[in-house]
Amino acid sequence: MSLVLADRVRQTSTTTGSGTFTLDGSVTGFQSFAAIGNGNTTYYTITIDSQWEVGIGTYSAGTLTRDTVISSSTGSKIIFGAGTKDVFVSYPAKKSVNQDANNRVLIPYTSGVTNVGSLNVGDATSHTDSGVIAGFTASEPLYLYTSLQNTSSANTSYASYAVNDGGHTAYAELGINNSNYSYSAAGYPNNGFSTPLASFVESYGGPLVLGSWDNQKISFITYGAVNTTDAMTINTNGSVAFNGQVGTAGQVLQSNATSAPSWVTPSSGSVTSVSGTGTVSGLTLTGTVTNSGSLTLGGAITGFATSGANTDIISVALTTGTISTAPSAVTDIVNKTYADGLAAKWGA
Repeated sequence: MSLVLADRVRQTSTTTGSGTFTLDGSVTGFQSFAAIGNGNTTYYTITIDSQWEVGIGTYSAGTLTRDTVISSSTGSKIIFGAGTKDVFVSYPAKKSVNQDANNRVLIPYTSGVTNVGSLNVGDATSHTDSGVIAGFTASEPLYLYTSLQNTSSANTSYASYAVNDGGHTAYAELGINNSNYSYSAAGYPNNGFSTPLASFVESYGGPLVLGSWDNQKISFITYGAVNTTDAMTINTNGSVAFNGQVGTAGQVLQSNATSAPSWVTPSSGSVTSVSGTGTVSGLTLTGTVTNSGSLTLGGAITGFATSGANTDIISVALTTGTISTAPSAVTDIVNKTYADGLAAKWGA
């Protein structure tokens, strides 16, 4: 069922009362209500003498139901008496969309209700979702503001804009969750998408791509009102920076709780350096260690073990503390140094 308007639609009726009208008379120079189509609604006006009624009605096989009264000579639905009435399609003033004196187009809505109005552009008669599209110029010289608001308090509620590929096999979505959104109520995993008040960008059916077309970096910012350094930056040369720490392509950032992060180039089965002052627990080296790497720690090592031909580790140095467990292959370590003078208990 759709709302349909047509030009010069007019018939007469002798129906009385406040119910459905039977349209029986034609008027020269006008179409019949059949132009509206069975099952469709339209704006109508009924008038006789000083009585008149404007409303929304449904046409069906020569009849017109008076579903909603918009205005009338009495302020309510008219109980028509005997006589021939004019019945015609009209465009009610309360439903009209037009430019005001300042060349603005206003679509009024009723405050405090869930379905506050809708603007569908194009042939979108099958969509019944309601929303608000508004432009404001109150505080900015040029400012376009689009607001999508979901007033539901349900713990499964969210508001989102979606773009799909036409076949509905893939879509991208930009939205925000309700303040009391619940992943368990919605039936989704407990991840960042399910956080109350989370703003999210997601894709379905295809990859999510974030990029710049020209020579521009991509920045990720947390607590932007305070932080002066981006949490992460993808530079134009392909390198990635974390909190200002910059590495080149192919490097990864390694860090621990007591020292500044540093960039290293990883290779399979190798360790280039480990530094810090804390205790390392359960340190295991596997495979062939290349690059003649070294282990330097300022604390104790517990649970040290080796596996494979790690003969390229030229030194293991501790500035303090002990290595409490011998490695599984003592020949893997060429030089064992204890800065605090403790003896190596590795079979030496």
